[in-house]
Amino acid sequence: MPRRLSLASFTSVLQPWADVAEPIHRRLAQLVDAEPGQEVLWVGCGTGRSVLWWARRFETHVQGIDADGRAVDAAEAAARDVGLARLTSFQAAEPFDLPHEAQVFDLSVANFLNLELDGATGATVVAELARVARPMSTVAALVPSWLSTPRPEDAAAVNALGIRPAVLVEWKSFFRSAGIVELAVEDAAADGGWIAPGLFGLLVRGWRAARWNGVRTVLGPETARLRSLAQRRVLGLSIVKGTRWQSE
Repeated sequence: MPRRLSLASFTSVLQPWADVAEPIHRRLAQLVDAEPGQEVLWVGCGTGRSVLWWARRFETHVQGIDADGRAVDAAEAAARDVGLARLTSFQAAEPFDLPHEAQVFDLSVANFLNLELDGATGATVVAELARVARPMSTVAALVPSWLSTPRPEDAAAVNALGIRPAVLVEWKSFFRSAGIVELAVEDAAADGGWIAPGLFGLLVRGWRAARWNGVRTVLGPETARLRSLAQRRVLGLSIVKGTRWQSE
């Protein structure tokens, strides 16, 4: 069954901000040693909630990239509404073809839960992150990761939702191949709970996101299987971070 929500909208349904998403962002910020004044790139920004949180918390300029032009429009409107337009900018672009010069960002982050790869691979996106990162700067990603071998039907259900997990060994190989060293990996959620529990809350957020289409997505068998895989720790959400090595 085809997905009825964009990946960014689906992620916002799975991860209510205060209970799930904000703790993940705090954990990420601590791991990457985020500081005020950095030039930050956020790939897979969706409607901008990650970018706005980062800009407000660290008083730093954050550029958000998403392939969905409607999400970018919504992010720009949200930034104006909360008075953060001076610290943020947004652009519609593919994650594997970023519209930036090489070596311009102090911190480069991608949220692979939000990325519509459309035939691209995690390796190509990580290579793009490395290209735009300044030498010796931090590159990080939130990545869906298989923690044990999935059954074929489980993998197919997750792929049908647009999510493209890999095992952590493979994610780390993408980083190393891109010239990113000193890798560290952590669970994105302290207790492994990267999807909010409780069907009722999911239904409410699905309705708010896309009315009946959102509700149907939440009630679909693929979403049920995704939740089960996360609860059983077959599928996790991890943070991978490293240092962009000095170019030759």
